Amino acid sequence: MTVESGERRRWLQAAAGAALWPLVDAPVQAQQGSLPIADMHSHFGIIRRTLASAELGAEMRSHHVALLAWKMVADSPWLRRGPRGIDVVGTPEQGKLAARFDTQIARMKSYLREQKLKIVLSPADVDACVAPGGTSGVVLAAEGAHFLEGDVGRLPAARDKGLRHLQLVHFVPSPVGDNQTLAPVHRGLSAMGKQLVESCNEQRVLIDLAHASMDCVEQALQISKTPLVWSHGWVDRVAGRWLDATTHLQRRLSVAHAKMIADKGGVIGLWAGALLKPGPAWAAGRGSWTVGLHDTEGYAREIANLVDKLGADHVAFGTDMEGLGDQWAVDDYAGVRTVLDQLQTLKLSSDAIEHVAFRNYARVLKAAL
Repeated sequence: MTVESGERRRWLQAAAGAALWPLVDAPVQAQQGSLPIADMHSHFGIIRRTLASAELGAEMRSHHVALLAWKMVADSPWLRRGPRGIDVVGTPEQGKLAARFDTQIARMKSYLREQKLKIVLSPADVDACVAPGGTSGVVLAAEGAHFLEGDVGRLPAARDKGLRHLQLVHFVPSPVGDNQTLAPVHRGLSAMGKQLVESCNEQRVLIDLAHASMDCVEQALQISKTPLVWSHGWVDRVAGRWLDATTHLQRRLSVAHAKMIADKGGVIGLWAGALLKPGPAWAAGRGSWTVGLHDTEGYAREIANLVDKLGADHVAFGTDMEGLGDQWAVDDYAGVRTVLDQLQTLKLSSDAIEHVAFRNYARVLKAAL
């Protein structure tokens, strides 16, 4: 694995804060099912399941999910799943996206109270969740800043409502900046988008670069004073292009850009997406993703491969649970627990597994908050 540069060490030291977890025998904990899990990107109970049937609290407590970034999707009414992946259908009317955010976050908070799940608001809350015997906690997160409707001044009100993790863009065109799946119009971040990065730092909200164009990634990294995350997706030799044939290919993060995020102390979350005919298959134009349907071993292998490229301090789960349609490797947290077991089989060190399982997300979240 690559020896960390002095700059990376400084970022990690600044981001780490207080120790998150005592030195313990991680393999023993994993065997006992007690190693905490953190997921940087989950829609559990929101898209395919219903809140009435999901029982998120029981799911998290049963499988010791300590931290879960629960992603609302403001632009979902304007998205359709087609043969190529996700297509944008129509244009939201003024006020619709903001109204959806308000409705969604109120509903999510009410549900979490019913489920007796902690809403994570502060570094102390993060510590309480990942401590031995800690309680499960949910980070209220938004997939796309569309709800701001171009006005950075609306961010403090969203934070007051509990938002702590903000993905800058999603599928629908955004005044914030360019995404990976549409033709670029902003050359990266817009002026408003650059202000939003600064405001997230000031308001103590974690910035999520997933779905953003590589120009956006580079610009946000230059501006932000805290580490950033790419919460979900996959990493390939080259970045995806909006002209690629499928959403899966468009959503690639290049190894070079993953390393840029890591060099600033950030973390890459690998999704649990699956292919009917997984790679490596460059000649067939499918990229190098090797995970098939319900393939927990393949998902573990991709995680181990990325740890080898970036180091154990910069890889995490970002399952995109329920956001992948029918093409998934894991669809519940028992499946994620299985992946942790398979990482041991793949001979990852106990320390590396612990970092992937929960420490990395906990660290960057604390640094932001």
